[in-house]
Amino acid sequence: MLAISGEAGIGKTSMIGEILRRSEERGCQLVSGRAAEFERELPFAVFSEALEAALCRPVHELDRDQGAPDRHPRLLRALHTLLETLTPERPLVVALDDLHWADSASIDLLCRLLHRGLARPSLLVLAARPTRTEPRLRTALQEAERHRHARVLELGVLSPAAADRLLERIDDRELRAFLYRQSGGNPFYLQQLAAANERGTPPDSPPGAAGGTGVPAAVRGAIGAEVSALSPAAQTLLRGAAVAGEPFEPEVAAATAALAEEEALAALDELLERDLIRAGDGPRRFRFRHPIVRQAVYGTAGAGWLLGAHRRAAAALQARGANASARAHHVARSAQIGDQSAIALLTQAGQETMAHSPPSAAHWFEAALGLTPEDDQYLQPRLGLIAQRAAALGVAGRVQESRDALREFLALSPKEPSRLRLQAAVLSTILDELLGTHRAGRRLLLEELNRLPDPAGPEAAELKRELAFTCFLDADWTAMADWARQSLDGACEGMVRVGALTALALAGLGLHDPGQLRRSVAEAAALLDELSDEQVAAHHPGIAIWLGWAEICGERFTEAIGHLERCIAISRASGQQHLTVSLLAVQGQALVLTGRGEELGAVAEAATEAALLSASDLFYSWAMTLRCVASLQAGELHEALRYGERAAGAAAAASSPMSGIARAQLAATLLELGEPRRCREQLTTRGGELDLPPFPFYEAHCLELLVRAELELGRLPRAQELATRAEQAAQRTGLQLPLAHAHRARATLLLARGDRHPAAAAALAAATVAEQAGAPVEAARAQILAGRALAAAGEREQAIGQLDAAHGQLLCCQAFRYSDEAARELRKLGRTVTRAARGNGRDNTGGSLGLTPRELEVMEQVSAGKTNREVAAGLFLSVRTVDRHLSRIFAKLDVSSRAAASSVFERARSQARA
Repeated sequence: MLAISGEAGIGKTSMIGEILRRSEERGCQLVSGRAAEFERELPFAVFSEALEAALCRPVHELDRDQGAPDRHPRLLRALHTLLETLTPERPLVVALDDLHWADSASIDLLCRLLHRGLARPSLLVLAARPTRTEPRLRTALQEAERHRHARVLELGVLSPAAADRLLERIDDRELRAFLYRQSGGNPFYLQQLAAANERGTPPDSPPGAAGGTGVPAAVRGAIGAEVSALSPAAQTLLRGAAVAGEPFEPEVAAATAALAEEEALAALDELLERDLIRAGDGPRRFRFRHPIVRQAVYGTAGAGWLLGAHRRAAAALQARGANASARAHHVARSAQIGDQSAIALLTQAGQETMAHSPPSAAHWFEAALGLTPEDDQYLQPRLGLIAQRAAALGVAGRVQESRDALREFLALSPKEPSRLRLQAAVLSTILDELLGTHRAGRRLLLEELNRLPDPAGPEAAELKRELAFTCFLDADWTAMADWARQSLDGACEGMVRVGALTALALAGLGLHDPGQLRRSVAEAAALLDELSDEQVAAHHPGIAIWLGWAEICGERFTEAIGHLERCIAISRASGQQHLTVSLLAVQGQALVLTGRGEELGAVAEAATEAALLSASDLFYSWAMTLRCVASLQAGELHEALRYGERAAGAAAAASSPMSGIARAQLAATLLELGEPRRCREQLTTRGGELDLPPFPFYEAHCLELLVRAELELGRLPRAQELATRAEQAAQRTGLQLPLAHAHRARATLLLARGDRHPAAAAALAAATVAEQAGAPVEAARAQILAGRALAAAGEREQAIGQLDAAHGQLLCCQAFRYSDEAARELRKLGRTVTRAARGNGRDNTGGSLGLTPRELEVMEQVSAGKTNREVAAGLFLSVRTVDRHLSRIFAKLDVSSRAAASSVFERARSQARA
């Protein structure tokens, strides 16, 4: 993947042209497209242009399941698969230009391609202006570059020497220098000025002067002079083409310019001869020589003429059967306030694009709002548009904008209670919780509650349930429990009751009542199991996020995984994909604790892909936190650090307390990398006060990290204080896992003080309670600590027993960071250890080569001639995970190709069988 970045006119399009030319010479299959300024809200516009020639039909026709709620993910998968299967025997080059104008759906597909790659020899070339590129595309490129799947090439201005070569036909050195100064070293600008000089209209504007478009006045003047030399009909057609957009068809441009067909075709020939426009990739399609030329031409048209031109363009497209989305841009630029047909069309465009491009849908709903009068008689239509815009923004992950739209809806809507008003108030408060403005949400709910005629009815129960959750981030456990009980005492049923019980459970954790936590979680889980998928989907499936979290806090990890898996499927099937990242993030926490390393990697990748399709820093923080912990357990420390830093950075940008775990995970990574001071900085203020995430379940774990950090910094008294606090925090929860962290903190402190036998006893106690909690990785890590303490006490055989058991358990969990740690301790005691497959009935080929069980499975399939995608499908992995396994295999076998790896593997297998 190659991303070409640079300002307008810097040479991105020329470079793409050269790449395509050379690729064609080498027999590659070419797919190319260019995003257009006027198609920014048309879903998959850039891919439509690129693929329609290969498909001989529009891209949207790939969507065979038009009525399915999850049709956007399906279409993304279909397009991804299509790119992999187009003429598979030839290398594929996909070149996409001007992506700073790309629509949201195309950005979704690009993010998917950057994240997953293509299972065939391919080159993906992207070009965009850096300051206008959508942030999530930049993020996806950074992730791909970090994994060495992409390279970002930033084009700069020409040097004076290079400019001289471009202007070699001009003999006058002073003139060349003058033109270079005027162009600022931009090659397109330089060519325009040189061409103007050849036409006898040299530039005379001050160097660098630019208008609102950023194009120097001299360049705009040169283009203007070129246009002025055209016949009147050609000038008019050129303006019509600028309004019609790119690429344009002659008939639409002629209708837009109000020219007769015969006159327009003659003008078209003149424009082609003057090289202001050029033939496009398809029949009867044409483009401007450069987007800047189109912008300059559009800018010279009068405002009144443009209004009429856009109106004529919309009519021409309607006559050709274009859908509302294709006509919406022109309607939005030409309609008057109160134009009901225009409002209806823009609304229809929003509804058409909602499934594939929620940001575009929000744009069209906003445009329709702008045309709707603010008179009282239009109140209901305005409310409907605001509600649809809020929903679109929410699905797009634009949390702040969605919350603001909901508040606008509540401010305008009648104050009398209604189901729609209740839903808007609850959803607005949920978004307030994500934004860290939960107190504002609480005030809103209290106002709505006071308006209800029945304080014990189902509407009141729903408001009280959400009021309980607003207390979570304030750690006001008493108020949280009170609101939850009030909700349960009213007409509370279905998912509202699941939510109220979940709130009561989490309040029990905060109030140091583990019995209440476990009882309420069990009751909520049982009720969720009784509800149908339709009942869950119809009423707040996001409550499952809180339930999953409460189940983790209640140490019901396996149950949490199952419930979250079900609700992820429900959210996708019901078109509520915006919940996916949250559900995956919580599920990932449960997978970490249960030691399901392989599943954790897959969930972390799925969360990353979903987050890249969203505009939310908070969602991205959650996904990167999960990637951080997955990489840490896999032993990829520097990769974990990069993910952890991105998670913490996104968390800071989100300013949400709901992202607090990011700092804790980054702290853990820094500690493993031997940076105790930076670890401590993540969990304390500048004044040295504790600054822990606002989740009681993780308090003891964070304090254990600080104990280890302080000991490495030689601060024994501070470590002693923190170890005591960890024990107190664990005792308050009454749970096993926090107690395991506290025991480990104490064991680490005792071992540092030379109290070896007490340290071993504390570590073994930690292993016991972690095992009882169902957290095998945490138990095994405690066993490593016990093994170290026993070895220091001279208890060699007991130490080996603990370390050997830990090593085996950690291998099974694919927690290679910690299994390697156990192996190092065993080697210190004279034991030879390999990361061999155990207890799986296979030969010892993997062990002889140092391969893990999963690497052995991958290598067996690669040796059988399967592609990475076939291996991924057979082992239920992502292609990216298989790529990572192969990278590690190549490093271990000291080879650089699949063929060489297969050769080494087969030799080792033959020797093992012999």
